[in-house]
Amino acid sequence: MNVVTVLHNKAMEFADEALLAKMEGNEEASVKFFQKAFALEKEAFDSVQEDLEDLLPKYILIRSAASLALNCGDFREAERLIELGLSMGVPKSVMHELEDLKEQLAAAKAKKESHLKHDTIQLIGIIIDANAQSSEITVQNLENMRLYTILVPQDLLNEVIKSYWADKVQIQAAKSSGGMLLTQINKAA
Repeated sequence: MNVVTVLHNKAMEFADEALLAKMEGNEEASVKFFQKAFALEKEAFDSVQEDLEDLLPKYILIRSAASLALNCGDFREAERLIELGLSMGVPKSVMHELEDLKEQLAAAKAKKESHLKHDTIQLIGIIIDANAQSSEITVQNLENMRLYTILVPQDLLNEVIKSYWADKVQIQAAKSSGGMLLTQINKAA
């Protein structure tokens, strides 16, 4: 069994766990399993040799990785992989699946945007703590001194900490089932 097959099989095991957690109503665990599955599937895709005569496995892996990225809420990566897959000259069957994923992505983005507009909070405070493992910051609201734990997208966490640590910031966060998710941050006047 080659490395690509091992990575793909393990990714599918995590995807099955994610679906099971989702069916049990454990959204947080489901997302974490989907994130693990996505990371492995992306690694499998990246590991496929370019000089293979049959590129079908690579095409299927990119479609699968894009789907897993969408399932774990990484819309930016899902979009990137979908576009990459469509630019690779994939067979029609895979192309149709990627186009379907593109539609699902657009719907998921629209749903998230609509949800964010209705369930947001704004506060002015100071970042007093950060947890890289859980991708969270703790902000002390200067108005009422209350502490807020806010999830930060993993790819933005370092930048947020470097740019705004211990500064007075204005934050907008969306309420979700997993807590509050940072949607915007700026230095406050």
